[in-house]
Amino acid sequence: MSDGRGQEYLDENFCTHDDVYVNGFEIINNQEDVLVNITCCKCGESQQHTLDLGELIFNLDLGWND
Repeated sequence: MSDGRGQEYLDENFCTHDDVYVNGFEIINNQEDVLVNITCCKCGESQQHTLDLGELIFNLDLGWND
């Protein structure tokens, strides 16, 4: 008979990488792209993403402040 602790352990330690933070970035490719480093808060794994810098800036939807 199983006490369910195996599944409980898996549930507690399974990471979906939903809670991430930006731990650094660098502007690259002749200032056209940005290399973003993200890290998972739960398991500590990291990834890098290369994003189009111009697209990011234009998507900010900035408005004029009086």
